Amino acid sequence: MKKIFLLLLLLFSLTACMTENPPQIIGTPRVHGGFIHETMAEDIIYEEIGPQPFTVLYRRENMKFEMYEPPEGVYIGAWLSPETTIRMFEHEADKRHAVYVNEINLGEEIDISWLLQCIASRATPLFIVHPPDNPGIDDIPTADLVVYMAQRLGSFNLPMFIAFFPEEHGMMPAEYTLFFRQARNIFLTHAPMAAFVWVAPSHTATSQNPFYPGDNAVDWVALPLLAEWDAENCFTDILGNFNTFYNSFHEHKPIMVLPLGVSHFTRGDYTYRLNQAAMEISRVYDALQNYPRVGLIAYADAFTLSRAYRDDFSVSIEPQLISAYSNAIYGENFLQLIEKTTNETTRWARSAYHGYIWEDRIYISTNTLENEILIMPHRQIIEINENSFVDSRRISGKIITVCPVRRVIYVDNTP
Repeated sequence: MKKIFLLLLLLFSLTACMTENPPQIIGTPRVHGGFIHETMAEDIIYEEIGPQPFTVLYRRENMKFEMYEPPEGVYIGAWLSPETTIRMFEHEADKRHAVYVNEINLGEEIDISWLLQCIASRATPLFIVHPPDNPGIDDIPTADLVVYMAQRLGSFNLPMFIAFFPEEHGMMPAEYTLFFRQARNIFLTHAPMAAFVWVAPSHTATSQNPFYPGDNAVDWVALPLLAEWDAENCFTDILGNFNTFYNSFHEHKPIMVLPLGVSHFTRGDYTYRLNQAAMEISRVYDALQNYPRVGLIAYADAFTLSRAYRDDFSVSIEPQLISAYSNAIYGENFLQLIEKTTNETTRWARSAYHGYIWEDRIYISTNTLENEILIMPHRQIIEINENSFVDSRRISGKIITVCPVRRVIYVDNTP
């Protein structure tokens, strides 16, 4: 069997990862010019630099798919400034997008022109709904305003996403969750094709957050990820923050990144950092593909997102950034059209525990085997970084493969 060294794999990543019968990984990762393929672990020799951590994805049975949740892959979306039309943006990005985001205050008229742009582009609208901001409607009950909005949107008979009052809304938790559930019931009556999204109010939000309306009132959950520059001129660690949120919700709900933004300019020091931003866009989109229940990423091309940021996250006005963005979303794993709800019950799940590649072997955590895959680990245990692991050769009934390019170990069921 031919041995391939890691350095050669990195240089020739376009042919790095495919077996004769590859597992159904989340989409089919692609780069310009060709496909990234899948490789069995025993085909790889790694340099003697110690155990290397890899993400572990495993097959999970009996998991319900929520409204419009894709069985595989990630919807791409964008949140545009009013000056940027959908047609202009898709021409620059060189790819149709599945979802576009717009903001509206409760009680305002719907932007029909924008909605028609979505329809013409076969894109699904996502409405961020803010509290009423018109003194002239103070005497109208909030529930009546919700009914009016639901009736108007329902008349279009379109799939859509609705996120109510996602930021600081001046309500106590009990008041907000009651309002959210009431709004959901109103939309079920007048606009049943609308999926409801709960946007977490902070990076530390979990399913135990008092503002979470509950699984029965929420179709998707969302978290904003904005990579800004810190005092040491480094990006904030948005993926580190995201892990806690993902681990809290992924067993219950599909997850949106709403929005994703990478700063290329900050008014803190009035410095442009286009090269760093381009690399960070690529890194983040790459990394988010390894979270199987991330179903939508909406990029923040808008200059302001309801409040004044000191950072500029836009990509459409900088050729270098729109090129980086276009490359980042190029693969077939990034979906351009919303799919109907599937009846499938098997999906990839992300283990909360790393696996390792070490000395040409795959090692799976005993915690992954016992607590997630629900099989008893082999009695021969190896300690790596003070944790217990099992050599994959001693795990029966599973097909275990590795993609060194994406640094992912796949634990699949045997046919």
